[in-house]
Amino acid sequence: MLRTAGHAQHREMPRSWHLLVFSVGGRRLAVRTLEVGGISQWRESIPVSGGTPFVSAVVRLNQTVLPVFDLAGVLQRTMQGNSLLCLRVKHSLGDMAICIDEEIPILQTLDLSMIQPYRDNDVPAEGSYAHGQEEVPILAVSRLGMGSW
Repeated sequence: MLRTAGHAQHREMPRSWHLLVFSVGGRRLAVRTLEVGGISQWRESIPVSGGTPFVSAVVRLNQTVLPVFDLAGVLQRTMQGNSLLCLRVKHSLGDMAICIDEEIPILQTLDLSMIQPYRDNDVPAEGSYAHGQEEVPILAVSRLGMGSW
């Protein structure tokens, strides 16, 4: 049998974030991989009425119907490509779908020292990082559709 040496175990804080980097209307964005539920081909969305900002449609993925967060509408961008993708994100109120450009997303590990506060307020963000001259916001998925951020 194994025993501990009497020292309280402490959890080491992560020193990096694992991100999924994608684009919407040519604009580069990122989301923490812990908040990603999957990526698939975009299916035709079905318009619905409701009072949630930028959620005006649903999409069916297999046996699940998900609300669609219109990130392109928030950013005032036009989607790019003929084979758009569906990014499924884990929102605190339930999974949500976001239509993203056809460009295949990439995985990236970012050291926490590289994360800066996001200077703009066009999307809810946990921070941002520099990619060349571009500032890439890291989306705060839990705040999507929650009104002003």
